[in-house]
Amino acid sequence: MLAWYLPWNIEEHMPTALSKSILERDELKGISPDFEQLKILPKETAEKIETLIFAKDKNILKILTTNKFSDGLASLLKSLEAKGYKYETFYTSPEGFSYALSWYVDMENIAEQKRKAAAEQKQAAGKWAIAMIQKIFEKRDAMDPGDFIMELIRLAFQAGASDLHFQPQEDGLIVRIRIDGVIQEILQFTHDDFRKYLQKIKFISWTKMNIDYVPQDGRFSFEATDSNNINRKVDVRVSFMPGIESESTVMRFLDQTKGVSTFEKIWFTERTYAVLKRNLEKNTWITIFTGPTGSWKTTTLYTILAYLNDGKRKIITLEDPIEYEVKGIQQSQINYNKWYTYEIGLKAILRHDPDIILIWETRSQETAEIAINAALTGHLVFTTLHTNSAIESIPRLSSMEVKPYMLAPALNLVVAQRLARKVCPNCVTRIDPNYSEKAEIDEVIKNLHDLDPTIKIESTGKIPHAVGCEQCNGSGYKWRIAIIETFEITDEIRRMIVEWKIGIDLYAKARENGFLTLKEDGMMKMLNWETTIDEIRRVL
Repeated sequence: MLAWYLPWNIEEHMPTALSKSILERDELKGISPDFEQLKILPKETAEKIETLIFAKDKNILKILTTNKFSDGLASLLKSLEAKGYKYETFYTSPEGFSYALSWYVDMENIAEQKRKAAAEQKQAAGKWAIAMIQKIFEKRDAMDPGDFIMELIRLAFQAGASDLHFQPQEDGLIVRIRIDGVIQEILQFTHDDFRKYLQKIKFISWTKMNIDYVPQDGRFSFEATDSNNINRKVDVRVSFMPGIESESTVMRFLDQTKGVSTFEKIWFTERTYAVLKRNLEKNTWITIFTGPTGSWKTTTLYTILAYLNDGKRKIITLEDPIEYEVKGIQQSQINYNKWYTYEIGLKAILRHDPDIILIWETRSQETAEIAINAALTGHLVFTTLHTNSAIESIPRLSSMEVKPYMLAPALNLVVAQRLARKVCPNCVTRIDPNYSEKAEIDEVIKNLHDLDPTIKIESTGKIPHAVGCEQCNGSGYKWRIAIIETFEITDEIRRMIVEWKIGIDLYAKARENGFLTLKEDGMMKMLNWETTIDEIRRVL
């Protein structure tokens, strides 16, 4: 007997389910072992000394043995005592112990199931990733808050979201994701429940955790697995804003693999690409990109920088913030908290002798005029502006009190962009347009042929219709395409800007020079089965 190893009364410490020190096989079948404790002894060792650890109550380990190999048991107990553990010993027959060894098999099976579930969760994409979010949300109380919120963020990205929103309302906080430009609700927290997760988000994004009365911006990065099981780095921009009961939090995903693309991949047609390429080959002047937030201006600009980055020219950027790091380019980040503004940065850039300058956003008259002067003194300048169309950039700069005699000789090209969802190739169907749709399409085709008879438009009389299937999460759309218009500044248009003829006359002159509108570019892509007429109407 091993009574001399037991420093206290066994019966006193027995759980209700284990009221005696000798356990028969049938009694062992009613026990659910603690696999964390079972792992203390490897299966090979347990078989060798016919001893295993199957549970733990506070600091008391529960040991099952046949007592057949007393030396091995004694050595184990001595080791446990040295580590500060107490223990209770239970005895069974060889047959009972043989059954208990099956717990190791159960442990391995469950571990394998967990590994498969983790792998599935790690690689989940699309609607499966959204389903995984729902699953972990239900189990969040059993998870570390930091682990839960990072899984939610990673799965949101793998679902195809471009941004993730935690939006407070009076009765709680809703979680929404934007996929292919359309936002959808996926979860809802109580305000009290979300606070601990909000603190974790602030911590990882390096913002002040005790500040909730003014907006804050931060960023962090994580790794996600794509459909090819390849890990990639994803940067996240985070914005906090005071809201109802809690702070509104928005995360924007910046996938490094999508930062630099090709003009074909961002859906420049042969016609618009020819206009852009012709102007990129110049050494001076300003090119402006317009469009709302999330219209791929960033993607287009980084694609241009990569195209121009041949190692023979010095490129300097002013960004707020730096979204993607580009090798071989000097990038500088605006910091308003430290009084580093676009105006100050642009003045400094000119002293560093650049060939190409990127000003992330023209927000003021001073920024616009410094950029114009840079273009007039031998620099190629790129910038962005928020307007509804390319031609509207002229009156927008006018409202900023930019002098027309400075703007006209500096301006080179204006590119306007919108994003439309791309119709899912798996479930798209052909339908007959209704009366209003046919009239609209016929008018666009006539205008295009009147503008340029060489424009190729293939129309079968049918139009694409989004249906919805498993591959597109039932939306009928998968991915997005850019709708683009290019407004090239000719000498005639420069004269009109100087004379401040910036109304309908400017549009008419642009049309004479072959200007296609956003709607016309979108309709051409619709007739090419890349999107739908409903989607063109939605975004324009």
